[in-house]
Amino acid sequence: MQELTKRLGLEDQVQFRGAQSGSELASTLNQHQILIVPSKYDEPFGVVALEGIASGCAVIGSNGGGLPEAIGPCGITFPNGDIGALEKALERLLMRPEERERLIAAGPKHLTQFQPHLVAQRYRELFETVTP
Repeated sequence: MQELTKRLGLEDQVQFRGAQSGSELASTLNQHQILIVPSKYDEPFGVVALEGIASGCAVIGSNGGGLPEAIGPCGITFPNGDIGALEKALERLLMRPEERERLIAAGPKHLTQFQPHLVAQRYRELFETVTP
């Protein structure tokens, strides 16, 4: 990622901050418009993508596991480990602010389906289909 940032001449626009949590993470996410989730494996789900969407970011994420569901209409996915596809997705959102804004605008509606009471209801319905 750091090499890609240098190649694209984006050192002044991209920061690598390492692990963050709590208010520090919220503050960082609120300062940005694009969140990249380049997982190397199939994520069971993408809570980090939902956090980014809730903070007003368009998300670029790997397409393995549950990330595509979490990202939904709020971002772009690319094949796990495909740095070229990641590069194209990032360039696309940087060069097309109208597309980035469209993805960000889809966030509030997309997030409504992940409210805890709705997720719990879906689990209950699933359990009822597999238990007598």
